Amino acid sequence: MFLKKVILKNFKSFKGKTILEFPFLITAIIGPNGSGKSNIVDALRWALGEQSFKNIRADKGQDLIFAGSEKDTTAAFCEVELIFDNQGKIFNSEYSEISILRRIDKEGNNSYFLNHKSCRLKDIIDLTASAKIGLKGFSIINQGSIENILLVSPQERRIMLEEILGLKNIELKKEETKRKLEETDINLDKTIALEKEILPHLRSLKRQVNRWEKREKIREGLSEIEKQYFANIYHSVLQENSPKGQDSGSLNQNLEKIDKEIQEKENRLLFSKEEGSNGLEAKVQNITQEIIALQNQKSTFLRELGRQEVNPGFSFSREELEERISNIKNQLEHLLEIKDLSLVHKAIKEIIDNLNEIFSDKEKGNQKDIKKIQEALSELEKKLLVRSQELKKNEEEINEKNKGFRGAFEEITKLRSQKEELLKEVQKEELLVEKYKLRLEDFKRRVEEAGLDYTVIERYYKDYLVSRSARNKDYLVSRGVYTERSECARNQKNKKDILLDGEKFILLEKQVFRLKREIAEIGTEDANVMKEYQEVSKRYEFLFQQIEDLQKGSQDLKILIQELTKEIEKTFEQSLNGINKDFNRYFRLIFSGGSAKLEQIKRQRILSEEPYWGVDIRVDIPKTELKSLEMLSGGEKTLAAISLLFAIVNQSDPPLVVVDEIDAALDEENSQRFSQILKELCKNTQFIIITHNRMTMTIAEVIYGVTIGEDNSSQLLSIKLEESERLLNKDK
Repeated sequence: MFLKKVILKNFKSFKGKTILEFPFLITAIIGPNGSGKSNIVDALRWALGEQSFKNIRADKGQDLIFAGSEKDTTAAFCEVELIFDNQGKIFNSEYSEISILRRIDKEGNNSYFLNHKSCRLKDIIDLTASAKIGLKGFSIINQGSIENILLVSPQERRIMLEEILGLKNIELKKEETKRKLEETDINLDKTIALEKEILPHLRSLKRQVNRWEKREKIREGLSEIEKQYFANIYHSVLQENSPKGQDSGSLNQNLEKIDKEIQEKENRLLFSKEEGSNGLEAKVQNITQEIIALQNQKSTFLRELGRQEVNPGFSFSREELEERISNIKNQLEHLLEIKDLSLVHKAIKEIIDNLNEIFSDKEKGNQKDIKKIQEALSELEKKLLVRSQELKKNEEEINEKNKGFRGAFEEITKLRSQKEELLKEVQKEELLVEKYKLRLEDFKRRVEEAGLDYTVIERYYKDYLVSRSARNKDYLVSRGVYTERSECARNQKNKKDILLDGEKFILLEKQVFRLKREIAEIGTEDANVMKEYQEVSKRYEFLFQQIEDLQKGSQDLKILIQELTKEIEKTFEQSLNGINKDFNRYFRLIFSGGSAKLEQIKRQRILSEEPYWGVDIRVDIPKTELKSLEMLSGGEKTLAAISLLFAIVNQSDPPLVVVDEIDAALDEENSQRFSQILKELCKNTQFIIITHNRMTMTIAEVIYGVTIGEDNSSQLLSIKLEESERLLNKDK
């Protein structure tokens, strides 16, 4: 058996708890009309997830709860539990026993349980579909609905056949795949819309970022060019520090040597001077003092002579006289400073001439006084001449003696001149060094402003020379032509490789300025814009990947739908061929001839491009011209439907079939045939039959009787096969 037990609690007319066990393959449920035996079929249908109250003969969910009686109140809830044996793994579950339970309360709240664990209705439908048990197929046929298989549309008939053939599970999978495909397409459209929405903004950001990326590439190129550019400037700075004559150390050594020589000569000169004729120098000094005294006396006479000349009688004004006297005074004062007697004599003569000129213009004056003064001046002049001659003679003697001193002094002067020249050279070298330092500092500052490191430029300059020199040396050594002289020449050539001449350097400098200008025009990088670009780009890449995934997923789902459709069609067509054989056989058996078959038809859906498949029924009643289902009588329709039901059951081997009084319209002969066919089919299928037919009862191994109790609730009685046979024989 497959269905082991049905437990009813307050379901419809069954009060309290009612248990029906099904230990055998054929179980009959009998009872008078209105006793509630069909409620058992409703209980099975409801527990398996029926949502249509019409199919379980109720207006609303609360109508399923036991309504009570004069002695009993209305129950608070009702529930139906179906217990199945799953040792044969008919259900797609690891459990050996499956419990399906449904409960409803007064508020109309439905609850579903699998093995007493809360679940969804979908879980129950998926589970029963895997076991060929469903509500739309032929697993449960209600009273008076056996002809429905003949009256439904071809499309609905196909759905019923797919369910009993076990294709519902695949069909559910196909519908689920279609639903996923629809959701995928919706998500794909949304994602594409989002992608199109952010794409213009991303392009705008991308253009800006591309400019910044170009800026970085320009900066990289500028960095290499600037290295060469600054290497050239660095080379010119180094050239300023290169030696152009004697270095500062050598100059300082020469300077110290000259200082030492000057000091030695000055010491010797001082010593010789101290040993000279001090007497002559003293005599010269005395004569000089006497000359000075005479000159002072002469000045006195001249002043007196001036006062005489200021007296009235002169032809010129007082101011002119004062001016002339002042000039004479200046000449006399100048005379005191002159040591050469001839010059003194000449100067005195000029003074006398001036005085004579003054007095020659005199109209009136004291000629006697003037003459006396003039005579005194003449006498004084003679004394000055004598003393001057003596002074000159003594000085000549001194000069003769000091002639050696002058030679030594000239040597010292010459050495001092050399010292001054050396000092100028030292200062020049120091100035060059200072200038080099200033240029080097300025160079470092420019390198730093360019965003480079001075040590990088220095290393670039040196490494280039070293690497080129090393490569050339290795090559020449390998050729056996390496020499020290050639090495020096190559070092100079290596410098020329990176050092540019005037025009090329100007072009390089222009290139540096041009690249810097391009960088400045591009502008600095905006961190916020870059962050936004990264976020938008990441979002776009995510959406792009999502679109690819959704497109691939959509394609995979379409392929899966095609594969499931092919599987359904293939299985359905194979099963349909088998059903047609049995359908024709059972039809001919029941109708004593004729023929019947199922035909697939393909029809177009209204307002849809997708066609659908249906199943039509073709019958040929023997000894009549009836070939259309609409022309058959009610009994003939029932017989034809039973033939089809038996064919489907025989072909699909469903684990459970529940029928409610489908044999009511059969005569005795057909009832016997009906019973015989049931015996054949129960080898692989469990039958629960609601019947009034005695012939059907004879094949049942367990019979449940349903009656109405005094409280109008359904009462259940059971009898086994042996007891049923005894009762039937007793009735006969």
